[in-house]
Amino acid sequence: MATIDYSSLTLTPKEAQVVNEAVFEKVFSAPEIAAVHDVQTGVDMDRFIPIFGQYGLVAKKDPGSCGSNTVASSIPVSQKKWEPILHSFRIAHCQDDVPNLLKMWQKSRKAAGTWEEVNDEMAAFIHDKALDATKNAILMLSSFGDTTASPVGDVTGNETLTVGTAKTFFNTIDGMWPQVFADQAGAAKIYRHVITENALATKAGQLALGTTTALDAMRGMFEGVDPRAFDGSNLVIQLTRSLFNNWQAMLEDKSLANAVFQKVEQGATVWQYRGYPIVIRNDWSRILTTYYDLGASYYLPHRAVLADISNIPIGTSDSESFKELRSFYDFKDKKHYMDVAFKLDMKILEEYAMAVAY
Repeated sequence: MATIDYSSLTLTPKEAQVVNEAVFEKVFSAPEIAAVHDVQTGVDMDRFIPIFGQYGLVAKKDPGSCGSNTVASSIPVSQKKWEPILHSFRIAHCQDDVPNLLKMWQKSRKAAGTWEEVNDEMAAFIHDKALDATKNAILMLSSFGDTTASPVGDVTGNETLTVGTAKTFFNTIDGMWPQVFADQAGAAKIYRHVITENALATKAGQLALGTTTALDAMRGMFEGVDPRAFDGSNLVIQLTRSLFNNWQAMLEDKSLANAVFQKVEQGATVWQYRGYPIVIRNDWSRILTTYYDLGASYYLPHRAVLADISNIPIGTSDSESFKELRSFYDFKDKKHYMDVAFKLDMKILEEYAMAVAY
């Protein structure tokens, strides 16, 4: 398959002559990785993460007479394990894939150099799109990676993915949401606020959120989470675009949209709830409606998380591999190649210190 699929173009001699006459689809809106997860580097192979707790009750009234209160209290220690998986992809580009009538990326070339030569603008475009795809893959896997993922009709997994979805893009690691679901299936430590619309049987019913659904979700998470969660310095709220739109509509109805719920930093609006920043996960909403379509309904389309980003870190060998690719030309194949590779894992460290809504 060509790196750029031109099959739907009806090219004529009057086709776009230069790059600025073309229209480029906007990059899917997604947050910066460091805004939603702490990034821990140097994670090359399986490695245990010790988690030290606190002493319990220790102080009693002194017994006097030079006695002492010896207490049977100890610091509990638990562990998680980094299990980084190497992810990779390759993009191959052949100059012959570019239609002769597409003049915006065409140079006058000698026959012998036709295969090797790639216009700088085209190479930069493909390079940038590959890096965008890498970032989106990291964000998708850190949230939705699921080792039991399978599409509807595939009985070898949980059948939550859209029919026809290639599960191999999902089932490399267990990301944040599968870890949340695993916690809720056992002795749940993560506080959950239930969004009732998620359980409805039709897409129309699911998408018709109540007037205060998002507000109830955020308020429920704040009031239900363990108080120790507020000791973190990077506590943020992450929520789907659907919940953010619902919350914003509620504010507008009450004429509060420009009140204390937002502030402006460097010309950009930063939304807050109770003084804590809100990160709008447009990427979550896009992924859920595209890849978690069960047919009649979506798989839990409205979701939110309240957590310190250092409590939901991603681990990698080096963060530079998140934004670098290796490019080379092969004379035998007459193709340009771009290789991307990164190691990735994601962990919820202390379940009690986060809350979710779904």
